[in-house]
Amino acid sequence: SRIGRSKEFTAFRSEVPRQRCNVEGKDWTYFQFGPQKMNPIVCLHGTSGTAETFFCQVMTLGSKGYHIIAAQWPDYWDHGKWVDGFYKFLATINVKRCHLLGVSLGGFMALHFAGRYPDRVKSVILCNSFVDTRPFHQPSAWTTMLGYMPEFYLKKYILDSFPKGNLPGPHADAVDFVVEQLETLTRKDLGSRLSLNCLPSSVAKYIKSIKEKHPITILDTVDDVVLPEIMRERLYKAFPNAKQAYIKSGGDFPFLSSHMEVSMHIQVHLRGIKVFPGGVDAKEYAKKSGIEIKEEKVQKHKKPVKKPVKKVLTEQEKEALQRKEEEELRRKQEEERKAKEEKLKRDAEKRKRQEAGNRILAGLVDKSDEEADNLFDDNSKKQEKEGAMFGDAETGEADPFS
Repeated sequence: SRIGRSKEFTAFRSEVPRQRCNVEGKDWTYFQFGPQKMNPIVCLHGTSGTAETFFCQVMTLGSKGYHIIAAQWPDYWDHGKWVDGFYKFLATINVKRCHLLGVSLGGFMALHFAGRYPDRVKSVILCNSFVDTRPFHQPSAWTTMLGYMPEFYLKKYILDSFPKGNLPGPHADAVDFVVEQLETLTRKDLGSRLSLNCLPSSVAKYIKSIKEKHPITILDTVDDVVLPEIMRERLYKAFPNAKQAYIKSGGDFPFLSSHMEVSMHIQVHLRGIKVFPGGVDAKEYAKKSGIEIKEEKVQKHKKPVKKPVKKVLTEQEKEALQRKEEEELRRKQEEERKAKEEKLKRDAEKRKRQEAGNRILAGLVDKSDEEADNLFDDNSKKQEKEGAMFGDAETGEADPFS
């Protein structure tokens, strides 16, 4: 394939050695890169994948200072044995806690492990994954026969589910590379993976604890994928509060066709939970990267004020204090009495002034009334004289015939 012949894959195979770990007679294959002092990101492939399919993430994230492991599991024929085997694999390579990146079936198994061993998982990233195998169910007789079916039939069964037709260049290259890796798998590998994929199983009983204890990011593509839409909907419904990262065009294998975007979203997820390259904290990472961080002012705690200790008084001091209080009380009472007397005196003087003013006003009113009456009488007499001289005495009109 084009990816298999690329310089990037060649550099990966030359720089990162393939390692094997025997767990109870079964060989786990893995690639490890980056500083081993920090908790690793463990990548888990899908039904048709291998550890090599994560070579882009191993090279990109490992070179930036993250500890990353791409693991490939041996043949496990049921989910419980797989979880136990993965637990022992991590213990054998001295990994106490890790971040899980699961693709398709790998994501489903990552949820199983996080549900059973929550203390060994720090966070989970799911890509094209699911929470139950209901749409993949097959009759029990068929799943039993998987261990006896020939290798070519199992490969054909898996290849029939791959996308068909004209695919964009990166998507077609990714499919070709996965098909190339599929050829390296044995009959037991293929049969056991199909068994895990088709046996009735669900992580419903673990969903509540996973949501409470682990940060989750769902990495999904916008274009069409082989995974049934109902399974994607169930995943979103199971983890409604999970962070969602979308890739515009990634197909069924975005970690190959859009590997830069996938690596970017993984870094965003890790930084969101304060995991930085090299295992440093945020301040140290910002200092190395030349990023200025405004430090919040820390309020200094005020020193506690010591309460004064009450002094025990003697009898003489108590009597002197009581006499002082009584004198103070008498002084206040005397001041209040004098203030009342002054107020009464001022009120009395005010009333006297008001009464004097009222008398003066009353005298002026009486005098003005008398003057008004006298003026009215004088006017009446004058009008009578004029009426008698020029006209009718009653009307005061002039006689026109006089």
